[in-house]
Amino acid sequence: MMKKVFRSFTVWFLLASLLIIYNHYRGRDPFGIILFQLNPILNNLLNTDFANNYIKTGPKIASGSLQGDISILWYACHFISFALYGLVLDSIRFGINKYSTRVVK
Repeated sequence: MMKKVFRSFTVWFLLASLLIIYNHYRGRDPFGIILFQLNPILNNLLNTDFANNYIKTGPKIASGSLQGDISILWYACHFISFALYGLVLDSIRFGINKYSTRVVK
């Protein structure tokens, strides 16, 4: 059971997300390049009205970034977006495995 969990893309993407969030929080990504710019969902969401009205006005926490503080909702969005990436890759892998076993029979 544990082997299956660690073979999942979703688990590894969530662990990577936590590492990226921690790096930003500690100030190792002061410009937010890894947190925002390399994440296509957050990069597109960054300058929308939804982000300005809802996400940026959420509860703030102090971080080591150049802005000094960031809404905790950005971290939640990052975590959720990486979960989506992992789920998409897991579903593709599941489809390929299901199709390949059907073809072999």
